[in-house]
Amino acid sequence: MKIGILKDSTTNAHQNYINACKDLGVDYELIDIMIADWIDKIKSSDCAGFLVKPAVFKQYHKDMYDERVYFIETILKRPVYPSFNEIFIYENKNNMYYWLESHNIPHPKTYLFYDKNEALEFINTANYPLVFKTKIGSAGLGVKFVKNKRQAKKLIRKAFPYKPHIVLGWIHPGITKVVVSKRCKLARTKMVDDKQYGFVMFQEKLPQIKCEWRMIKIGESYFGHQKLEAKNGKHSGSGLVGWVGPPKELLDLVKHICDLGNFNSMNVDIFETVDGKYYVNELQTIFGSIDNSQMYIDGVPGRYKFINGEWVFEEGYFSQNASMNLRVENFVNILKNK
Repeated sequence: MKIGILKDSTTNAHQNYINACKDLGVDYELIDIMIADWIDKIKSSDCAGFLVKPAVFKQYHKDMYDERVYFIETILKRPVYPSFNEIFIYENKNNMYYWLESHNIPHPKTYLFYDKNEALEFINTANYPLVFKTKIGSAGLGVKFVKNKRQAKKLIRKAFPYKPHIVLGWIHPGITKVVVSKRCKLARTKMVDDKQYGFVMFQEKLPQIKCEWRMIKIGESYFGHQKLEAKNGKHSGSGLVGWVGPPKELLDLVKHICDLGNFNSMNVDIFETVDGKYYVNELQTIFGSIDNSQMYIDGVPGRYKFINGEWVFEEGYFSQNASMNLRVENFVNILKNK
């Protein structure tokens, strides 16, 4: 069996898939999803299915992946992993909100406005602080804490500008561009990316968050650990990990979510409040992987599997190559069972 790996010429995001295929002895073919004749490449390929890892640093990247994966899976009838449904809500907080709300999954109360006047009316009576989020942006990028009406109004004005080319974006740390000043001197300035125009999203700020859990499901493997809070008050992007075994209630919740969505590869970030309630903060089919294990319990690496109605812990390292080994293994099994 040969598997196709969809890459684009702007990143090296596909390399972990290549490494995983080599580890597992799986034959593969690279196909550039950004080239003009990508449809012909897919149609003429003898691959059983296609692995994809969207690079979504910019909105046009995200749009391109959504469009092309949709046609590969839905129109050309070729299997894709992760599936279109998983990729469609990936790095798209609007779609994620619609999905959670439609399935009655507990999440922070969210307000998404495509009408400027409706947004302005909302902030007159809103309970502050609020959390502002851009449509795209991982690792805490695009997230702002809004303390009062004045700050909220400023964000709305940026999202609904008088001049459409002056739009809201987050500043990506460490990424700069060279600009030429009026005096022809070179200078470096922060690059603003992830532009959005014509809508704005606010969320309630949950009171007294005890911790945030990163819960993961890939195939039949389940993992969990804590995402610790950084000095800026954010858990996402902190890089701080608490290797604590997740409670069974969280494993049950993640299984319920993934069963509802038929998700094979999904990270579910969940806030736990001091009163013991859980709220889903993020759904990401692709996510950061900082260790060869995504879970340690009392220092022992491993995973959970749901066997005969029970959660069974299995010791071992299962997250090699940023967890791509598990994804390739899961996809091959899916294809064999079709």
